[in-house]
Amino acid sequence: MKKHMRLIPIFILSLALVFQAGCSSKKVNENDPKEMFNDAEADIKNDRYLLALDKLRVIKSKFAYSSYGALAQLKIADVFFLQESYPEAASSFETFVELFPKHEKASYALFKAGESQFLDIPSNIARDLKSAESAIQTLDLYASKYPTGEHLQKALQMRQLAFDRLAEKELSIAEFYIKRKKPDSARLRLNKILDNFSKSSSAEKAKELLKSL
Repeated sequence: MKKHMRLIPIFILSLALVFQAGCSSKKVNENDPKEMFNDAEADIKNDRYLLALDKLRVIKSKFAYSSYGALAQLKIADVFFLQESYPEAASSFETFVELFPKHEKASYALFKAGESQFLDIPSNIARDLKSAESAIQTLDLYASKYPTGEHLQKALQMRQLAFDRLAEKELSIAEFYIKRKKPDSARLRLNKILDNFSKSSSAEKAKELLKSL
């Protein structure tokens, strides 16, 4: 009797999973981009990202030159962003900008590309900071193309933070050389900060260290 009682919750759970799977795999008309797009948006709202991506890729492939083809490309990038797959998100947003430069969502896509690159910056400055350089480039482009854009303030803030990260890396390398008694190598790095990162939070520290060498 107890054995059967233990099986009941498992049976109920199985039914729930089957029901959920049935709801998430609703048949949609693949010849209707609007229906597919709306269904993909419903999947996204319910965190069914893989299902949404499958549908959006079909729209992008079959209706590439329609308005829904453009929206599908943008929504794919949004899904990658929601999944915190920032390199894929940045690439997808950039693709949207390249394919649809005059689209009303082009400014949003360019900003999100920069934000994705920014969020991909490692917390450890000893690691490769290529994403910081990419973020600065993209956010600079956004600021120049959309000087009155609604995301301008946030773009400038992220740009400064990425800039500071690069300067911090140079400063940490300079400090490493100082500890290793290599003043010439340290000076090169400190002067690089003053030349290229004079508006960073590390500039004042670099000046102080140069005076002490």
